[in-house]
Amino acid sequence: MRLTDSPHTGQLSALTARTSGHPDVVVGVVDGAVDPGHPDLAPLQRIRFVGDPVDPAVDPVDPVVDPDDPVPSRALGAPPGHGTLVVSALAARRTAPTPGLCPGCSFVVRPVPGVDVPPTAPADLADALVDVVVAGARVVNLSLALERLPTATPADATGIGMLLDAVELARRHGVLVVAAAGNDGELGGPPLVRHPWVIPVVACDAGGRPLPTSTLGRAIGRHGLTAPAATCGLSGTSAAAPVVTGAVALLWSLCPGAAAAAVRDAVTRLRPPQRRTSVVPPLLDAAYAYDVLRGHVAA
Repeated sequence: MRLTDSPHTGQLSALTARTSGHPDVVVGVVDGAVDPGHPDLAPLQRIRFVGDPVDPAVDPVDPVVDPDDPVPSRALGAPPGHGTLVVSALAARRTAPTPGLCPGCSFVVRPVPGVDVPPTAPADLADALVDVVVAGARVVNLSLALERLPTATPADATGIGMLLDAVELARRHGVLVVAAAGNDGELGGPPLVRHPWVIPVVACDAGGRPLPTSTLGRAIGRHGLTAPAATCGLSGTSAAAPVVTGAVALLWSLCPGAAAAAVRDAVTRLRPPQRRTSVVPPLLDAAYAYDVLRGHVAA
C-alpha cells in the first residue's frame, strides 16, 4: 500500500506523516491463520495471539501445531493466507514492499479455523471478538467473509444474539469495531454491519467509486465509510477495512487521551456541507478526522 495525498486514498498521509503508531494502541485482528514469520512482519515483536490452536484437520496447509503458538506457519513456499495479508496491511514494516499502515502499534490476533476467508459462524465470531476485547484491543478489524454469515432465522438467532452481545461488550469497553461490509454486490448486509457501533467499510477503486461487488445498505451508508481496496494481495472490502482500522489506530496514537466515541465521531464525520443521504457511505477523510479529533481533545 503506497500512501499518497489523493482524496481517494483517504488522505492517509495526514496521519502516516506524523506517526507509525504507538505501542500503547492495541489493534485486534480476527481472521484466518496468521504466519508471524512472514518476512514483512519480522522482526516485529508486538504481535500476540489469543484463542485456541488452529485445528490441522481444518487447516491442512498448516499441519504442525506448536502448543506455544496457536497459529502454525504455512508450508514453505505457500502464498500468504488471508489472515497474514490482513495483519500485514496493518503491521508490515514501513520498508516492506507493501508497508503497513500502523506498524508502531501493538497487535492481538485471534485466529479462527480456515486458511483463507473463513466462513465464520456468528457464535464463533462472537467468541473471537470477546477474546480480543478482553486482551486489551482498542480497535478490532474484521475482514471476514461477512456475506457468509447466516441471516436472522430462528435457527441462527442464538449465534447472532451472541455476536451482537459481543459488539455491545466492545462498546461498553470503548473498543471500536471495523468490519468489511461484504462482497456480494447486494443491498442489506448481515446483522453485524447494521449494528450502530460497528463501522462497516465499502471498497472503492482508484477513482473513489465503490466496487460493484461491495455490499451496500441504509445502515452501511448511515454509519459506514468507503476506503480504497489496498494493493496488499487482498481485494474488496477485506482490503478496505484495514485502511479504516489503520486510520483509527493512528488517530488514537496521535491523541491517546481521546475517548472511543470521540475517535469514532472523528473518523466518520463529514466535512460540511456533506451529508449522508445514500446507501453508499462517504470516503474516509483521515485529514479531516485528525482535525476533528484534535478539537475533541482540546475541548
